[in-house]
Formats: sequence, C-alpha cells, structure tokens
Amino acid sequence: MIIPRLRRHRSRRPAADMPALWRLGAGILALSLLSGCSFIISDPVSRMKAPRLSEDKATLMAAISTLKLIRPNNDDDSSIRTADLNGDGIPETLVFYETLGEAVQIHGLILEKQGDSWVKKLTFDGAGTVLESVEIRDVTGDGKPEIIAGYSKGDEGLQKGLVLYSYSGTSLEEKLTLPYTRYVIDDLNGDGMDDITVVSLKRNESSTLTTYQYNGGFKELDRLENLDPYINNYYNIVVGKVAKGKEGIVLDAAVNSHSAYSYMIVMENNRFRVVLSGDDSTFKDRRISSGDIDGDGILEIGLMERPSGWENIEADAVPWFYSYYKWDGKEGLTFALQQYRDPSDRFTLNFLPAWHGKVTVDMKSVQDRYLKFIMSDTGETVAEISFFSEEEWNRVKGDGWELWGEDADKIIGYRGKLEQNSDGIKKGNTTVPAERKGIN
Repeated sequence: MIIPRLRRHRSRRPAADMPALWRLGAGILALSLLSGCSFIISDPVSRMKAPRLSEDKATLMAAISTLKLIRPNNDDDSSIRTADLNGDGIPETLVFYETLGEAVQIHGLILEKQGDSWVKKLTFDGAGTVLESVEIRDVTGDGKPEIIAGYSKGDEGLQKGLVLYSYSGTSLEEKLTLPYTRYVIDDLNGDGMDDITVVSLKRNESSTLTTYQYNGGFKELDRLENLDPYINNYYNIVVGKVAKGKEGIVLDAAVNSHSAYSYMIVMENNRFRVVLSGDDSTFKDRRISSGDIDGDGILEIGLMERPSGWENIEADAVPWFYSYYKWDGKEGLTFALQQYRDPSDRFTLNFLPAWHGKVTVDMKSVQDRYLKFIMSDTGETVAEISFFSEEEWNRVKGDGWELWGEDADKIIGYRGKLEQNSDGIKKGNTTVPAERKGIN
C-alpha cells in the first residue's frame, strides 16, 4: 500500500512569516486513490480556528484591542488562552503582547471574568525577545493549572529560558526558572503526576538531560550529564511509549548543518537509562524527526536508506527512502515503516511494511521532474509523481493523473496502479485523518 500525503513545510515562525500557502483544487478531498491508499491534505488555512472564548467575546476583545498580541512559536492557532488559573471557578484569560523598542519587549496579561466584563488583574514581564512556547497545565498536582512559558533571544545558538508561573488571584509567583534547549512535559516515571524534562546544551561544553517533579517544590528526579556537547543543536525532542510498557524520550541531535543522530532514554525506578546512545545505528545524513510515524502509539526513529540500484550515485542525487525503526526493548532496532519524502516536504509516500526492500525508484527518475516507483523484482510500476506546466497538465489530467497541488509554476500530479499480490492487497480506498504534531 502506498499512502500519498501532501504536507506543508513546518515553520516555527509566526503565521505572518510563513511561505505562500498551496493552492489546492476544490475537488482534492473527494479523490479516491489506489488500493489501500488515501490522500492526506494538511492545509494551513483549514487548520486556522477561531479562539474558544467566552460568550461575551466582544467585551474581551475590547479589553485587549490596544495590545499587539503575539502567538508563541509552538502554537499556530491562537494568542488567547482561557482557563481557571486559581481554582476559584471563575475563568481567567491569558494573553502575551509585545512593546517593540523598549528594554522589556514581551509582557503577559491576565484578565478575569467579572459579571459581563473582563477586568485586567495583573501584567508581568517576560524574558527575551521571542515567545517560544506557552502551556497551561497542572504540574504541581494541586488541581490548579500553572503557566509554563519559554522565552529566547531568537538566536539558535543561545539557550532559552523556561519559567513556570502560579497565579493566586492577586499575584503571580515564579515557581521554577530553568535554562533549556528543548523541554517536554509528561509523566515519565509513571507515578500519575506530570513532570518536566529539560535538555540543556552549551555547545562544546556540556549537554544534560534533567527531569523535575514537584514535591513541596520542584526537585530533580534524575540528571544525565554525559550527553555529547559537540553538536549543533537538538532539533527535536519527543516523549511517549518507546516499547510496550516503557515510557521514554527520543532526542534528535544535529551534528552539523545536515547530518544527525538520535538518543533514546528511558526512566526506570526514577533513574535514566540510555538504550540508544547516538552511535552509528541512528546516524543519518539528513535531519529526520522521530515520532509516532505509523500511529501505533510507539515512537520510531528515522534513518535513511538508498533505493536499490542507486548505490553508486552521488548522495545529493539519490531519491532517499526514509525508514523508521522501533526499539526492540533490548539493544537494537526493528523495522516499522518506510517512506519516500519529498526533499522540499511537499508530499510523502508511505509504503507497506511488507514492501521493505522490495520497492525502489526507477533509475530514470529525476527529482522535481518525474519519479517512478517500481517493484525491484518485476519492474512493475506502482506509483508515479510528475511536475507539469499548466499546458502539460491540461493535456494529461484525464489520463489517470490525480491533482496533488501547485508549487510555484508547477502542478504536481500523482498516478498509481496496484494489482492484487501475494500479500492479499488489492484495489480499494482507505481514509486516513490529517496529522499535526508540535515540539517545544
């Protein structure tokens, strides 16, 4: 099975800085593709949602209308958050705004619902010039959510600052401040209470991973200090199940501007254990983000594999496969899923696990022009992707080609054929939901 998937390029910049959105045909959602195949569209416009505000939204908007609101880089949806921050049953609204040209540029504002109005309760200053992340979660276990905000100065080489605030109704207390490069919030030790795990990198000096949990104050559960400091950055961190009954963290580390490797770390009896240590088994020549790629609830690590027949071709010209592997619970990795991912992140083809090692790319294929995927043993064509001019598209669109989208002056088309084979796969349709993930 091949699951064609059209994606937008991920950006952690505010929405106003995003590249031009793809213009998709109105009929794409209704397309029925080949056997066991479906078309996933991740359209940024369709994902823009109105904030869920109280019924007197107009009153709230009037109270903040003079502010230049900002969204954190980890949230594309809204700059306004409403929650009962102090547990009194009355909702509060939290917004962040900026005042350019001043010594302190980022500020937070908390408003409280009083009758039919929103009343300003307090303002506070943020650290840095970029609002990296905002989360509202109960990480102290008192039944009241805290505000967790990440700030930076906008330089990837500098560490960011994480601040955890607790709002009492009249004052705001900073309960935790930490330097960080990446962080995640999860119940890593499985005790039913969320903890905060922070990776902190000082290039060429130190790299540490620390988990903090609240117990009358935030205390270290464990610290790992022997991570490699001689890297560019950690470009991705994910937390979740890494094997059956095992919660863990995957760190994707950028070695230089292109290549990367991954760590996998589990927590057992409140102590870290490194199960994959960033050696050759997880090295890749491109930055591939780990995650639950196949949707089974277990995290996978991505590696690069050459299609058969391309062994002697220069790396830059190879249409690489991305192969994802799971930890086997011992000392190795087991194969989970293989993809072809467009280098410009415009689409992804997911192949059946049973096809691993059996599908390749025809040697006549050229990236950004024409790609043909074939069975290695028979040469049977199972999928084609082509880039057309408008004139070319008008000539071929009735010849089995499906519209994927437009990029600059090119139209991207897909055509596929899948006959029943020894695995019992035959022509049909499958619907797969759109996917969205984020990192801090």
